[in-house]
Amino acid sequence: MKNNTLQPAIARVPPELSERVRIARFLCIFLMMFVHVQAGIAENVYDRDAGVFDIVYFVFSRLLGLSSVSLLSVVSGYFIVSSLAKAGAWRLSLSKLRTLVVPLVAWNLLMLALLAVYGLLTGKWQDMPELSVMGLADAILALVNWPVDVPLWFLRDLFVCCLLSPLLYAGLKRLPVVTILALVVFMVFGDGWFIMQRPQLLLFFGLGMWLRIANPEMHTIDRVARLLAVGLAVMIAVFLTIRFQRILLSEMDETLRLALDTLLRVTMAGGFWLFTGAIRHSMLASLCMRMEPYAFFLFCSHAILFNFGGMAFRRFFGNYGSDLFPVTFFSLPVIAVFCAVAGLQTIRGSRVLLFLFNAGHGVPPLRQSPQKDRVPERSRTGSPDQMALRRGKG
Repeated sequence: MKNNTLQPAIARVPPELSERVRIARFLCIFLMMFVHVQAGIAENVYDRDAGVFDIVYFVFSRLLGLSSVSLLSVVSGYFIVSSLAKAGAWRLSLSKLRTLVVPLVAWNLLMLALLAVYGLLTGKWQDMPELSVMGLADAILALVNWPVDVPLWFLRDLFVCCLLSPLLYAGLKRLPVVTILALVVFMVFGDGWFIMQRPQLLLFFGLGMWLRIANPEMHTIDRVARLLAVGLAVMIAVFLTIRFQRILLSEMDETLRLALDTLLRVTMAGGFWLFTGAIRHSMLASLCMRMEPYAFFLFCSHAILFNFGGMAFRRFFGNYGSDLFPVTFFSLPVIAVFCAVAGLQTIRGSRVLLFLFNAGHGVPPLRQSPQKDRVPERSRTGSPDQMALRRGKG
């Protein structure tokens, strides 16, 4: 049954915010891909003297790439409030099962099939999961360990966030500070509870819901983002110092590491948001919005390309540390975008394939008249069912 009691509190999303979300959605996913370009070496790439490319790699992978997920999580929480109001808890859960869990399963099964074919052709099976019920359940559903298509842990955790959204909404409406503090406690202690792969994501999701419930004006959001950007400058300085001093984050005290990582992600979310406003009327913004319908497919598919395509690239350009490795590092994310566009255009005529691999959302043909440039809202990939980073309406 639809929960109409929420409806009066939900205002429409301003057009400017919708445009900036579309920009952020593609931009954050594009930057996130740099994290998954495989280095091809066993040792920790941060445990080396920092040359020019080492710093560039650190900035793109550790600072920009990993932290970009935080803004996606905030925006997901922001849009789930309206979805909850319109659909109610039960229908929302069914919708998320279709748009998050189905692609999670489909892409992981595809990755498993490709790994099996690769193993048969080469005799190399090291990337295959344990062939047991639990091993395959983790590989496909990421129950307690990473899936075979590793980035898709985000879909698994986002589904859990959506299931918890009615409880979060009630807490944030009545006791917002207590609820946020509870989410902080869960972030610190929830890693071994097997509720989420990254408990930190629930905090950012909750912050997004809180933002929507409070419903501040755009200039207020930007003012907060500017304050966060000041903090971002400090956090970048801290992390660059850590890199120059070759201090390994993995060997830090766990609470300190988590605190630094959370502060970086919170401030980076503010920095990304300010950036979307600064470039809103630029050619880069137009490109991001044009590519936004492909963002979900790109997110799901890029790790598969990097896993198999990276082998060929490293054969020609070497592993991390080679003078030519930057070719691999910067080429693969761009190639992934072209492959996502080509792949989604290829399957756009199949309802079954769109349902399995793109949450049922289609894209318009690449060649069409300007009058047909606008796509019906329900057919876009940027719906709240795909990390709630939709183009339009709240």
